Amino acid sequence: MHQRPSLKPDWIKHLEDRIAGRVPYPPALLSSVKLFIITPALYLSFKQVGWFPNASAWVFFLFLCFWALDYLAASVTRARCPDSAFDRIYNRITDYPLLFMVALACMGIVPSALIIAKLSLDCILLVQFFLNPHSTENWIRSTISYTVLVSLLFLSQGWAGGYINAEFVNALLLVNIAFAAIIGLYNVRMFQLRFVADVLSGANLLCGLFSMYFAYYGRIEISLLFLLMGELFDGFDGAAARKFGGTRWGVYSDDIADGVNYGIAPGVALFFIIGGWEGFVTGFIYGFFTISRLVYFTLNKEAADPDFFSGVPSPIGGLIVICSLILFQSAPVLLGLSVGIACVQMVSFDAYYRHVGRAFFSGQKQYILGLPLYAMALILGAFVWGIRVSVALLLVIALAYGFAPSYRRIKQVMTKSAASE
Repeated sequence: MHQRPSLKPDWIKHLEDRIAGRVPYPPALLSSVKLFIITPALYLSFKQVGWFPNASAWVFFLFLCFWALDYLAASVTRARCPDSAFDRIYNRITDYPLLFMVALACMGIVPSALIIAKLSLDCILLVQFFLNPHSTENWIRSTISYTVLVSLLFLSQGWAGGYINAEFVNALLLVNIAFAAIIGLYNVRMFQLRFVADVLSGANLLCGLFSMYFAYYGRIEISLLFLLMGELFDGFDGAAARKFGGTRWGVYSDDIADGVNYGIAPGVALFFIIGGWEGFVTGFIYGFFTISRLVYFTLNKEAADPDFFSGVPSPIGGLIVICSLILFQSAPVLLGLSVGIACVQMVSFDAYYRHVGRAFFSGQKQYILGLPLYAMALILGAFVWGIRVSVALLLVIALAYGFAPSYRRIKQVMTKSAASE
């Protein structure tokens, strides 16, 4: 039997089953509401027809309704009627009118070739799904597709212009097109599951290259977005390797991608933003410390506890540097201090840090609740108070994670001292 490439954690599956059990409506009805009520309302809002306003809040509310109905329909189908080809296919078909509507609205903003390639591949995947309703049920593919759809919607409405611009969406479309092509090849038996981890590492590497590209043009906030996207792919490639196996090149491809996205890309950003010899030396030193940390991690992998990192992980170091570049460009002392903190924490190998990705996938409650809350706070912060507030919050979270072992040690020493007295 053709194995489905799903990396969804078990606790998410159980949560979806519980949600589906509380929904009294059949999945076809939920999909029909999405298709015949929400999608036309969105179209009329785009065109400002009649009493449908083109207000941002209204359009965003309708899109949230669309997403919620789509998610519920898929969850109810998986829980109650997993063998119903009609419900699966119908729910997939009802996604496409909104996709085409938003994509066509961006035709004059992003290259038509990218839009056409994405829509063509999505149609091919729909045909494959029609022929085999279990073929492309993939959590990663769905996440990437929805990310692209949200980005296209934001671009068409002019929302979050500091982050979501044509260049960012172009790069995101390239990632989506590449991943959709791989899924299509997998569906026709031309791609093996053991290559999934390498593909995700390649996506992480691609994010690092895009991060450097936007740093060259001074768009550090977009570099930060690609670093965050790379972190998602980095988390998925480890889960894919554990579930589907990997190739003999898997460890090296992961290390190379991490080195580019978390070491070289932030170092290049430091060089471009600071400039001159100061920028070169600062970027080189940061990159050197990051690569050294990755080399230590690779050589010590067999003896290390897989649930903990020795030294702060390189993604946190990259976050500290990129966030500091956005916040402290006019304060070189604070920028240098942040780079120094990131370098020292990455090579503090006697300090141990929880592997957040594994904790999240294993279903630990503090991470299940904490990560979505942090993500919502970052998104709301960007919309309500501006991008710099969101970046500052992200920097505080990264620094808090980095200093957590030191805080715990100081607390232990103080507790022992108080007990001895």
